This record gives sequence, C-alpha cells and structure tokens, in this order.
Amino acid sequence: MYKRIKLVISTRKTEIGLTILLIAIIAVIIVVATYDPDFHEIEGKIVFVSSPASLAIDNEIYMMEGDNLNIVNLTNTSGSNTTPAWSPDGQRIAFSSCRDGNWEIYLMNADGSNQANLTNNTTNESDPWWSPDGSRITFFSDRDGNYEIYTMRADGTDVVRLTNNSALDALPHWSPAGDQITFTSDRDGNYEIYMMDADGSDQTRITDNLGNDMDASLSPDGSRIVFMSNRTGDYEIYTMNTDGTGVANLTRSPSSWDAQPCWSTDGTKIAFSSDREGTFDLYIMTTDGSNVVRLTWESYKETLPRWWQ
Repeated sequence: MYKRIKLVISTRKTEIGLTILLIAIIAVIIVVATYDPDFHEIEGKIVFVSSPASLAIDNEIYMMEGDNLNIVNLTNTSGSNTTPAWSPDGQRIAFSSCRDGNWEIYLMNADGSNQANLTNNTTNESDPWWSPDGSRITFFSDRDGNYEIYTMRADGTDVVRLTNNSALDALPHWSPAGDQITFTSDRDGNYEIYMMDADGSDQTRITDNLGNDMDASLSPDGSRIVFMSNRTGDYEIYTMNTDGTGVANLTRSPSSWDAQPCWSTDGTKIAFSSDREGTFDLYIMTTDGSNVVRLTWESYKETLPRWWQ
C-alpha cells in the first residue's frame, strides 16, 4: 500500500493494492546497527507482520516477547493480515485483513483467538489505531469513493467520517491524550503530516517541504512526533516537536531502507523495520538514534512493529 504516491512500504503497498503510497519505506541509519549475540530479551510485547521474502502477499501477524524473543503466529489464514494495533490494555489487537476478498478491519484477542470482522463491507479499510481509552478505533477507507479517515466504536458501530476532500488522507494515529489525531495527506501536493482534533476539526499542516513526510505518531508523553521522510533524498526516520520544529534525523544510511517507526510504551525506544542486512528485519533504538539492536534474523520480511508493555 504505498505506491500510492510512489513510495510506501513494500509490504502494505502490494497488500492494499489500493493506490496509496504512504508509509514510505526507505531510510538509513546514522549509527551502525549493533549485533549483540547475547541479546535475547525485550521489555513488553511487539506484534509485527511477516511474509516470505520472495512474496509481497501471504502476510501473517506474529508476536514476540520476553526472554529469547519467543515468537508466536497469531493469524494463519488464506488472505493477508497486516497493520496490527494494540488496544491500550494489551488485551486485544485490531488489524487489517483481505481474507474475505477486500481489506477490512478485524479484531482478535492478544493470543490470536476470537478473530472478528468489524467493518463488513465491500470497500477497503486499513490501518486501525486505538483511542487511548480503548473505546474507539480510527482507520482510513475508500467507502465514500476516496481515501478518508474515520473512527468507529471498538465493536465496529457508530462510524464517523473525519476528513472530506479529494486528496488521500491516511495513516491516522491517535494522540496519547486522546484529543488529537496525526495523519498523512497529499492535499497540498506531496505527502505531509497533519494533525486534527479527535472530532475532525482544526486540521493543521505540521510539515512543509519538498519531500514526502508520513506515518507520524506522537510519543507517549505527547512532546515529540516520530515519522518518515525522504526530504534529504532517501527515506530516513525523524523526530520533531508537535509544531514541526526541532527536526532530528535519527538514521543516515542511503544504502538501506528503514521504515515504520513505533514508540515503546514508555517512550524510551523506537522500533522500526529495515533492510540494512538484505531483507526487512525488526530493530530497536533509543530515541536519539543510538544503541541500535536487531531483533529478527529470519529470511522472511518482518515489518510494521507495534509495541506494548
């Protein structure tokens, strides 16, 4: 789902074979990734997407946690499953799946049980993200003919449309306080990061440059935004203040692609996906871009990490 513009992470790009190139994928690192053969533990749990390196489909959702990075397959269906998102209490996971022919938002327990379709329609929905109180889920959909951002109750009812324009609005992420939503849009030409109130009002552009900025989310304390951009020619992972100032490039390696940054629950680390070792694997780093540690070593593609602890 990301050749929408021309970029976007390869995984979802094919997946949501919709035209959307958003979560661009590319980037690099200013610090050489550290391989520590004795590193076998993370705090909390990370859900992620994995697929055979030779395919852009057949994605499944997995979870890793604790000692030895115990990895468990949560989905195993004939259609791809992607974009997992933890509920605030860590008990449930919302995700996207095309198991019924088109992309829909599903819900399952954290152990993969009780998988249920929340949207049940013939259009495409993707990228669920929970409100901090767990009562609502935001997502984007083309149900009205164009990709717009919506929210719904956690049971799939009471769908409310938040954006309404001819551009592509996507990748909505709720703020930790629950009062705002960050999203990506090309309404002003190229992909930039925007923020709006949780009811869709006061839609404000945060970034403004010739590159494509996307996949933004607020830190747990609400003070910083992590995002991806190709403003320097290749995709990198950045952080910035909520008003767009104080931009810091965390990665600087044009020979690799780094993508899909995600905050740890305590805000001290960032998980991301990178192909710096040949295929996409999962890594974590501290919020200044240092102390990079590789988490997965498979021949498969590992993408879209989402952290809960």
